[in-house]
Amino acid sequence: MTAYAKALIAAVLFALGLATGWAVNGWRTGADLADVKRQHAEVLAGIARKTTDAVTAVRKLEQAANTAISTADKSATERIAKNDQENRSLRACVAAGTCGVRIVTRVVRESTGGGAADSSASSLGDAAVELDREAASRVLDLRESVQLDAEKLDYLQRYAETCHKARAQAAE
Repeated sequence: MTAYAKALIAAVLFALGLATGWAVNGWRTGADLADVKRQHAEVLAGIARKTTDAVTAVRKLEQAANTAISTADKSATERIAKNDQENRSLRACVAAGTCGVRIVTRVVRESTGGGAADSSASSLGDAAVELDREAASRVLDLRESVQLDAEKLDYLQRYAETCHKARAQAAE
């Protein structure tokens, strides 16, 4: 064999070894890439699962908060309607002259001596002052306003408590 033939065979064998190594490395890289893709798919599936669980939990909390708020709203609306009905009947009664508004007062005689007054000994008792229709109407207006404000405050307190509970549950 000539040197040229030997060199050609060596070059072909070298090229064949190089091609074989290239193919084997490609297979190994393909297997590594497939493993990375599988791991990536598992991570994405885990994220999707956790996201779905979080969305479900938030929706449950929203539903619970909305139910509690609706219940508080219904209760407050019913109490306001009841108070309004009672105030209307009282106004009608005062307007018809069948009833009136009285303010109960306590009369206490002041001590004439230098010491403190003994209220039990100097009390003249309870007295009631009858109001005219206009003053009675103003008292009923004030009563209605106070009741409405009290209901609003109660409703807002319940709303704030519900929001606080929902926030605390969401933080868990």
